[in-house]
Amino acid sequence: IASFERTILSGNSPFDRFLAGDKSALGEAAQRGYKIFKDEAKGNCETCHASFNFTDENYNNLGIGMAAKSSDLGRYVVSKLEGHQGAFKTPTLREIASTAPYMHDGSQKTLEEVVAFYTKGGHRNRWLSPKVKPLHLTKAEQQDLVEFLKALSGEVTWYGKTGG
Repeated sequence: IASFERTILSGNSPFDRFLAGDKSALGEAAQRGYKIFKDEAKGNCETCHASFNFTDENYNNLGIGMAAKSSDLGRYVVSKLEGHQGAFKTPTLREIASTAPYMHDGSQKTLEEVVAFYTKGGHRNRWLSPKVKPLHLTKAEQQDLVEFLKALSGEVTWYGKTGG
């Protein structure tokens, strides 16, 4: 799977065009969502979803799968470090609009559900990442953030063939 994934190139999304100077590439809602995404007091999304690929490549516990009778142990299975219980690798947000369902277990069906999940501060548990805190976003701010996330999807190239 990793070898295949390395052959997929993502780019030329509305966000990429916006960064390149095309200010019309992002609508007003997506631009507001981008501000929320970057704002440490609002979305604080860049704490985990940083850099060009929108991932810090780290492992975090968001509480997904921790409420089950048999908890999903995540990174702990490999590391045996107590703090890794329920921790999963932060995924890229590139092409996020095309990769539903979301979270490692597919428990979130839409981007709206994902943003609502983060707005509530994840699922509380003993090993919840300290980076995960309630966002207290209004419904309008949540929708703006979703519009920004959608703008991270663009043309995808597989094995030299372009599609979208």
